[in-house]
Amino acid sequence: MTVPIVFCQEQGRTIDPATGLTVTLVPGEAWAADDPFVKAHPEKFALEPPRIRRTVARQVIEQASKAPGEKRATKRG
Repeated sequence: MTVPIVFCQEQGRTIDPATGLTVTLVPGEAWAADDPFVKAHPEKFALEPPRIRRTVARQVIEQASKAPGEKRATKRG
């Protein structure tokens, strides 16, 4: 059985009045949707993360030989 999750939307620390424990909030961190703290503070959570990061690595491919018609400068020492 899959537990539904929600994502924290705020950053900071707060005291949970029900337990007296300090709760650290980290944006994008996944929480169980049925957690008592989430149920007590639904405004701090959402179904989607606050941002979705993607990285695209660009590969630089060095050309080993000249293309047709290309002139390259050479240095002779």
